[in-house]
Amino acid sequence: MRISVVIPVSNDLRLINCIESIDESVEVVISLNKASKDIKKLVKNILNNQEFKKFLKIVVCEIKEASIAEAYNNGIKHSSYSKILLMDSDCTFGKETIKKLNNNLGNNFLSKGRVFFKSNSWISHIIARAREYHTSDKVNAYSPPLLFSKKIINYIGGYYFHPKLCWSEDSEFDLRVKKAGLEISYDPTAVVYHPTLSLWSDLKSSFWYGVGRRIGLEVGVRDKPVGVFGSFRKYVGEASKEKGLLVGIYLFIWKMSTLLGYYVQEIFRLKK
Repeated sequence: MRISVVIPVSNDLRLINCIESIDESVEVVISLNKASKDIKKLVKNILNNQEFKKFLKIVVCEIKEASIAEAYNNGIKHSSYSKILLMDSDCTFGKETIKKLNNNLGNNFLSKGRVFFKSNSWISHIIARAREYHTSDKVNAYSPPLLFSKKIINYIGGYYFHPKLCWSEDSEFDLRVKKAGLEISYDPTAVVYHPTLSLWSDLKSSFWYGVGRRIGLEVGVRDKPVGVFGSFRKYVGEASKEKGLLVGIYLFIWKMSTLLGYYVQEIFRLKK
């Protein structure tokens, strides 16, 4: 299958599970994102693994300064094929997901699947349902899983991911896709599985999304976020009707963490 699966990785050893879940003969581009020594050791073992050599072509590339946007861009740069499938190192593919995404692409530029967020407690269940509200419940160009043609670059401003955006890079990508009026083929049965999220890790992520949103505003590719009252109305009001009150309240807290990151970046100009 003439697809390049681009997987950025920094220090997540679950990369091995991600690669093991690939059930098609594709090119795998491991894009090292200021990778740790343990990851580099793992990648070396992957390259020497005879089982992977039977059905995968593996390419490794690296950037020295951490940036998910640049890790994506570098992975795409080093890919061999015209179809790019973006994947996260902590996620795993469901059975035949790659095949389904490829068949679903058709004559469109983008093919999108669904993320299933795992949970093992009441709070992780709330977090999973909140993440669904942001991602799985909507057809968007977020990753993962997202398959697209490299030709899309000619319609979305001449670049894939903005090099200045260390965070929130896929939401900015999604905005340009929508602005260009490009159709996203969606197959909810093309599933990738996301491991259980802790409260701390999810709120930490939302904080850095806010930082990314502020950087996007500074470089002229994003607008200002909705404020406190607008967020309360949207999440506690609207989202609660779809996901339940507890999820709505959590979404509001999540959004406040995002706004905190936004305003902290405005004042202190953070670097991750």
